[in-house]
Amino acid sequence: MGLLTPRGQVLFHETFDEGLTRWRLEGIGSPRVVENARGERALRLDSVGSIQGAEGCNFFHVEDFPDNIVLDFDLYVHFSDGLFITFVAACGLHGEDMFSLPGRSGVFGDYVAKDALLRSYHVSVSRYNERGEHTGVSNWRRNPGLHLVAQGPDPCRQIRTFYHLTVVKAGPHLQLGVNGVLAHEFVDPQTLPTPLPDSGKIGFRAIGSQIVVDVSNIRVTSLD
Repeated sequence: MGLLTPRGQVLFHETFDEGLTRWRLEGIGSPRVVENARGERALRLDSVGSIQGAEGCNFFHVEDFPDNIVLDFDLYVHFSDGLFITFVAACGLHGEDMFSLPGRSGVFGDYVAKDALLRSYHVSVSRYNERGEHTGVSNWRRNPGLHLVAQGPDPCRQIRTFYHLTVVKAGPHLQLGVNGVLAHEFVDPQTLPTPLPDSGKIGFRAIGSQIVVDVSNIRVTSLD
């Protein structure tokens, strides 16, 4: 089938004209707007000195987006000690706005543990361990419970390189594309007792001892 192409309207396009007023930080770090290596305005996320699994830099858009969307953005990772995660369809277990729930410290378990109050999907790329060694894979997980629903080769292995990422959420069908090419995909078998993540927020997590990433040209488009 290949990477799905959006045919609907653009729901959100982040140019950072208003700074970061439409985003919210949970955890540590100092998100800010910078000029990236191409001279564009970009969101810089860092939580240098953090430990994987512990408090990280978690940054979510304040709006809820519907199901059947495509999230596109450019990613530039500065160092090979950490990893980058993209969340889609993040909301409360019963569909609540995630920001209406008790506050979170930014520890990974707040979002993914089996007793977490949120449901979502997330995909990890540029996955380096604390020794700066690449782990070789990119993981899709469904939350709560950190259920591994798909795995494939990590398409973002080079640091200080621009990658254009595409995350497709079409009901139970999810895809990751890099530079316009399908990297991996899955269809959720829907065998878990929790409701299927559908609508909700997009967000990013940067975690690791030397993690600094720039995210730019963020766009959400409806599939149809």
